[in-house]
Amino acid sequence: MEWQTKWFDELSTKDFYNLAYERTRTFVVAQKRVYQEIDDTDLVAHHVLGYDDGQLVAYARIFRVGDHVTFGRVLTIPERRGTGLGRPLMAQIEADLHASFPGVPVSIEAQIDKQHFYEKFGYTARGDVFDFQGTPHIEMTKPGL
Repeated sequence: MEWQTKWFDELSTKDFYNLAYERTRTFVVAQKRVYQEIDDTDLVAHHVLGYDDGQLVAYARIFRVGDHVTFGRVLTIPERRGTGLGRPLMAQIEADLHASFPGVPVSIEAQIDKQHFYEKFGYTARGDVFDFQGTPHIEMTKPGL
């Protein structure tokens, strides 16, 4: 497994194609949601890319919003789900949070069916469930790393 974290302008054309393909496959096609998946946040985010034998198998993006940092578009490709790949992906996300945004509080908008996954990493649900692009989400927070 090879992990890379890159700013948008450091991404190769192939990196961007791979992440756009997998994000669209996961969040638009598989979840049957029609929305602008590639957005302006991509331009200011750290992109966490997990490659296995040259294939993108895990991904997330990290970015600052006001007084906190957040991450999203967290995915493992369908062929690798259930193999435990989410744990090393979260380790990479949290390593980047610690290195790039030390001590900054973290607030994420998690799909409600992923709440228990994030709780394993110390995230706490806050507030009510809300709809984002047709999918129930909940805000989850964690003190800065």
